[in-house]
Amino acid sequence: MNQSASLKNNFSQRALWVNYRSSAIFPFFIGEHEDTVLVFQNYWIWKSSIDNVIANIFIRNCSGKLVFSDSIKIKTHNEISIKKIVNRDLDVNSGTIEIEIIGSKNLGYPFPAILCFYKSKSFFSVVHSAGRILNSNEEHQLSSWKESNFYSMFDDRFTPFISIFNGQHALKNKDLEIKIFKLPRKKLLLTKKINLNIKSFGSKTIYLNKILKGFEKDLIKNERFYIEFKHQNKGIFGRYVVGNYYEKENMHFSTHSFMSISGGGDIIQSKAGSPLSSFLPAFNQKPLSLKLISYPTNLDADVSFLAKESNLSEPAIKKNKIEYSYNASKSAFEEEISDDRFIKFYSTKQCPARLNINYNFSLPNSIHPTDIATGFKGNVYPGTINFWGSILNITNWKTVFFVRNCSHNPKKTEAANAVFSFFDNGNVFKKKIHVPAETCVTFELNMQSSFKKFLSWKCKSSVGTVEIFWVSYNEKNGGICGDHSF
Repeated sequence: MNQSASLKNNFSQRALWVNYRSSAIFPFFIGEHEDTVLVFQNYWIWKSSIDNVIANIFIRNCSGKLVFSDSIKIKTHNEISIKKIVNRDLDVNSGTIEIEIIGSKNLGYPFPAILCFYKSKSFFSVVHSAGRILNSNEEHQLSSWKESNFYSMFDDRFTPFISIFNGQHALKNKDLEIKIFKLPRKKLLLTKKINLNIKSFGSKTIYLNKILKGFEKDLIKNERFYIEFKHQNKGIFGRYVVGNYYEKENMHFSTHSFMSISGGGDIIQSKAGSPLSSFLPAFNQKPLSLKLISYPTNLDADVSFLAKESNLSEPAIKKNKIEYSYNASKSAFEEEISDDRFIKFYSTKQCPARLNINYNFSLPNSIHPTDIATGFKGNVYPGTINFWGSILNITNWKTVFFVRNCSHNPKKTEAANAVFSFFDNGNVFKKKIHVPAETCVTFELNMQSSFKKFLSWKCKSSVGTVEIFWVSYNEKNGGICGDHSF
């Protein structure tokens, strides 16, 4: 997977991938009330007709020592509590959990669709598979990775964290360079270098408050900023679990990093059949509110967007009078939605193929929002009709699904009929919804008492212009987490 290749070429290359192993690696944190839980479903069987798939689990401490391994039979719905495993007389409370999927047929994509939930006494956070140790059929080259694009807080309650892992190759250059930039206009506040000193298969979680001096903390305390970090690695795909640490509950509010783009010229433009070069769907339903942000880590390009909006379930045809113009590498794009509304931001001009975006949903009493990382939808994105994931299913929590149906040719967008299935290993129910063209439809699920603490879901759409997001939330304590679908 080439970081510098055009997005269009990356999508084309995926059809040629041959992989009989896919894997993901996550940091884990456990304690009296804390746990790390991997949740996934056997999508290999229903999506690709691949049976006899097995999962191997490797738990390592921060020094890279393997403290537990096992092979498990993959069920229809799967929940793996690291706390339950580690409590088997293993003296470890943090490290990495690696899960590898081995198939008898070509799995194609080397990332498995797995969600990692982080739990404390009161809160949950979730991140999907991002980083991994490369397969033996991939080139293990020395690479320099520059990552960013995550929500950062630094105050008396929170400090940002970065979780770095290593593969089998020992690091030669052990420096990690961290840069902190002010928002919304990009301005360098400080640079910090630290020594990682991570052994083979080892890991390290860096907490910003532990590495900064007093005057450096004063520069960023209670400020709006974002973090960019860079280091060299070999034999891994360096997408990392990052976020903010809430010390009071030993809670890691997590997402994944995404690359900071400093060069190249991956520019797209409108074309025949696609009058829109790129668009961004944005949506909200009370009691939630949404803040959108695209960090200034994109190509150095001037970007201009217009917007059409509507009520939920209605076509976005009302054009607002604002033109959103900014330089994608020098300032952030930000917008807020606090009512029940759907907005489609769009461009008919040339713009970068990759434009990061983060969805920060929150409740009025949330101490930390979601940090759902994805991107603007350039007209090189292929359509898809299958979607899946997993959600929380516990007392006082409910889940809202956002199902948008829009395209790069709005006049040609067709209405969608979508069939959802919700299941664990002993229960299942279905839900059908209709999503008119150029709309966003929502529906909610309350706790299903007969199901486990997590439940899986899948959806098949009649058209390939659908995208699905979910947000689980607790109105009593402000807890919230969510993600986009696989």
